[in-house]
Amino acid sequence: MFHTGIERAWAQDASADAPASPKNASDKAQEDLDAGRYAEACKALKQMYREDPRPATLYRIAQCYDKWGRIATAAVHYDDYLAAFGQLSDTEQKAERDNEEAASARREALEKRIPKVVLKVPRDAPGTTRVLRKPLEDGPLVQVAIGVPLLIDPGEHVLTTEVPGRASVFTKFTLREGENRIVDVAVPQEAAASGSPTKTAKPLQPVPSLMPSLDPGISGRRVAAYTLGGIGAVGILGGVVTGVITWAQKDPIENNCRGKICNATGQGAKDTAAITGMISTVLFPVGLAALGTGIVLYFTEPPPSKFGSTEPKIRVGATMGPSAGTVEVDVRW
Repeated sequence: MFHTGIERAWAQDASADAPASPKNASDKAQEDLDAGRYAEACKALKQMYREDPRPATLYRIAQCYDKWGRIATAAVHYDDYLAAFGQLSDTEQKAERDNEEAASARREALEKRIPKVVLKVPRDAPGTTRVLRKPLEDGPLVQVAIGVPLLIDPGEHVLTTEVPGRASVFTKFTLREGENRIVDVAVPQEAAASGSPTKTAKPLQPVPSLMPSLDPGISGRRVAAYTLGGIGAVGILGGVVTGVITWAQKDPIENNCRGKICNATGQGAKDTAAITGMISTVLFPVGLAALGTGIVLYFTEPPPSKFGSTEPKIRVGATMGPSAGTVEVDVRW
C-alpha cells in the first residue's frame, strides 16, 4: 500500500536537519523518544538514516512520528520501510521479520485514521499561483498540489499562497483524525493602482420613469395603412383580371348566341361573363377605396404622443348597393 509523490509531498518534510551528536546517537534518540521529546528524536533518527540508510532505522522513524501523533507522516515512513524490506535478501528479511509484521499491521490500522484534504483555489486564480505549507519541523516552505486528495497529519495547518507581484496571503485550518475536507485557499488580490481611491463610488442608477417610452414602434395607424394598401392592391388586381376575363367572353357570346338563345358554348361564355363581371364590379371599387384609405392614413399619420396613442380607430367595410351592380364602401373613425 504505497502512495504517490503528491501525497508524500505533504506528509514527508524535506527539512535540513542539523547533525545529531555522534556519541551514542541511537541511544540518545531512543531516550528522547521515551521521554516524549518527539521532535528531537525524529530529527536525530532521520540524520542517522542519512548517514547510514538501514531499513531498521526507517522503521524507528515511522514509530517516532506515529507516537508523536503525526500519523500521515508515520504512514509514509512505514511505506518506505516496507518497500526497503522488499529489497533485502532472504537472510536480512528473516532478521527484520518482526519489524515487517508490526509495520504492516500498524500501517493498515492507520489507513482509516489519516485525514485527507483537497485544496481548491478560485477559478479566476492566476496560473502562476503557488500554495505552500510550512513543515511542522523547521525547514523551507514546501509546495503542495491543488485539486487532488492529500494525506495530512491531524492538527492545525497554515498555508501560504503566493502570486508574483502580489502580497502573500495565509489560510489556516484544523483537521481531526479520520476527517476528509475540501479547503478553499485564499488567493492574493491585485493591489490598487497608485493614487487611486480605495473605494469607488457606486454609479448612479437611472430612476425608472412612469411615462411610456418615447419610441412606441410601429403604430396601429401605420399597420392599418399597410393592411388597407395591401387589400386595395389585391382588390384592384383582382378586378382588372376578372374584367379582362369578362371582356374575353364577348366574341364567344356573339358567335354562339342569337338574342337570348345560345348553344352550349355561348351559354357557358354568358355564365362566365356574369360571374367574373360581378366579381370585377365588386373588387375594383373596393380595392380603390382600400388603397386610397391606406394612402390617406399613411400620409396623415400624426407624430407619436408621449402619453400613448390618441389616434382614432378605423373600420372599413364594403356592402352591395341597393341597386344591381353597385357597391358601397363604408370608412369610419
